[in-house]
Amino acid sequence: MKNYSYRLPERSLKKDYIFNMMGSMVNSVVSVILLVVVSHVLGATAAGIFSVGYSTAQMMYIISVFEMRNIQVTDAKRTFSFAEVTGFRVVTTVAMWLFFVAFCIVRGYSGEKLCLMAVLTFYMSMLSFSDLFQGNLQLNGYLSLAGLSLAGSVALAALTFVAVLAISKNLVLAVCGMAIAAFFWVAFYDIPFNNNFTRIKFSFEFKKQKQILLCALPLFLSSFMQQYIFNSSKYAIDSVLTEVDQSHYGYLTMPIFCINLLSIFVFRPQLVTLSENWAKREIAAFKKTVAVLFLWIAGFTAAALLGGYLLGIPVLELLYGANLSGKRSVFLVLLLAGGFSAACSLTLTLFTIFRKQRLCLYAYAVTLLFSIIVPEYAVRRWKIMGAAISYLAEMALLFAVMAVLFVIVFKREKNANE
Repeated sequence: MKNYSYRLPERSLKKDYIFNMMGSMVNSVVSVILLVVVSHVLGATAAGIFSVGYSTAQMMYIISVFEMRNIQVTDAKRTFSFAEVTGFRVVTTVAMWLFFVAFCIVRGYSGEKLCLMAVLTFYMSMLSFSDLFQGNLQLNGYLSLAGLSLAGSVALAALTFVAVLAISKNLVLAVCGMAIAAFFWVAFYDIPFNNNFTRIKFSFEFKKQKQILLCALPLFLSSFMQQYIFNSSKYAIDSVLTEVDQSHYGYLTMPIFCINLLSIFVFRPQLVTLSENWAKREIAAFKKTVAVLFLWIAGFTAAALLGGYLLGIPVLELLYGANLSGKRSVFLVLLLAGGFSAACSLTLTLFTIFRKQRLCLYAYAVTLLFSIIVPEYAVRRWKIMGAAISYLAEMALLFAVMAVLFVIVFKREKNANE
């Protein structure tokens, strides 16, 4: 399979949008579907364990990918070879496992919860390598194939999870099925298509690895802190409340990912165009595209709030088979927080285009400090509503600081090149 390649289709901008949208949509709903299945098959307690486990595995995923995707696809000058990027992915995946062990020791996880998190982390490592190949496809003009890969890998994994869980009633075995499915997808889809551009090679040249590290480190630290900031409310619930409370919070938070991930399918196809506009100093076109992207996020958020107010709780109760009465306000607060989270993701991407992503560390450091101090106090005082309020405050604070920094950097860079 290492040297086997599939025939490439014709390039199509229309297919790029459609399949990238499909990949983002499938990825945005899969975690919701998995939690629904776990809730109905195994109950609320298992759903609570799965919710915090999946969130922790997503944090480990960020360590593995090290936020190289945006740097990879905007590397128009091919500063880093695919072999060098692949070698770096191996290094970061090893680092992910070392961090996972340390994290579980500190949090005191053991038994079924520890085993579940370990298998989920292995699954995320498979998705990380799939993301590596997807980035190479996008860089070479095949975002459509990358979108199909994202959709196919998570869909196959989810279907395998559901089938194994239905038969075995064992959560760990079901996640093992997910991981195996993801491995086969990488082997029989990602690698053959990527063989059209480059064979799998690993380069660990210290100088290049150091350059990649320094380039990606600020972006990674920002993303990692963002993920921890999001999870801080869940960890506060994990320390203060029950697994059932954790499952209810998980039910209420899952839909907010839809705002973020559906926003991604809009701005990801624009990355190359935005990079070229900025490189050529086509300021008017750059500003117009950025404004449209933020309007898309605002529109998604407004639609989600309206839908959440009218139908959110009844739909969630139907999906998860749980009693969520009295939690509409919590749900709306979380949806609004999801809008701010999507805006933060877009702003972080813009800093990447400027190659000024290290400045985002200031915004994340301020918010991280807030997230260490506030969530547990808020959860002890207001329970699940406290978790929602603390998360909204975190996302609003993060976006406010990032927006101020962005305006300063934009004006400075624009004036410097006039």
